[in-house]
Amino acid sequence: MPPRGALLAAAFLCWGAGAYAASAYRSPFPPPSEMRAPLEGAAGDMLALAAGARRLFADLWFVRLMQYYGAREMPAEAEQPGHEGHAHSVDGLGHAHCDHDENYGKGRYPLFLPMARHVLEVDHSFAAAGLYGAVSLAFGLNRPAEAEQLLAYGLKYSPREWKYLTVLAAIGYSKAQDPAAVARTIAPLLKDPDCPVMLKQLAAFLNKKAGDYAAAAAIYADIAATSRDEAYVKNARRELEKFSSRAGSRR
Repeated sequence: MPPRGALLAAAFLCWGAGAYAASAYRSPFPPPSEMRAPLEGAAGDMLALAAGARRLFADLWFVRLMQYYGAREMPAEAEQPGHEGHAHSVDGLGHAHCDHDENYGKGRYPLFLPMARHVLEVDHSFAAAGLYGAVSLAFGLNRPAEAEQLLAYGLKYSPREWKYLTVLAAIGYSKAQDPAAVARTIAPLLKDPDCPVMLKQLAAFLNKKAGDYAAAAAIYADIAATSRDEAYVKNARRELEKFSSRAGSRR
């Protein structure tokens, strides 16, 4: 049996090795100090950290983000659900008409950026969520500066994520008002299985705007065949019918 002193020395060496390994370890996740969760989510974040369930809670936060963005904003002055965010006029017969402008349906969604960033704070490897957030901010909500902030945070922990770099380039071309260049830049993203349908919709629109109707039709056909979002599917089918009618009229 080894002497007691040798056992104590061995135990001390093991403790020292463990302490050194712990001090040298760098978690791949963002530190808890960076989390800016809403108060109602703080308890969940603590549980995620304690139980090692970051990925699960990132999924939950992403669902919350999509629900938030999917909910129609209703200002206090809106009289009827579904008619908020735009003005109404009345014709000579007393019939009310909706006056939709180019911003109809876009909304403000002031919590979108912090909620999108928080998904990456919980799990930085959730690139699909970062892509969804950046595309929504840049092209859906017309807030490219916030999209760039989100992408910069994502790249801080995932510097080789090509999807983020691609969207950054697309935002740059968008600012230059070059729809064809934006369409070409985001084309590689369309083949990714995690590509958000809104990005496909954007690509189709940009190709149509640039005059590349064949490319636009191909993207709309893909949306109609693969998307589970009925609104995008209906729109894609309408666009395909327009292309078909246009082609028929030229014969």
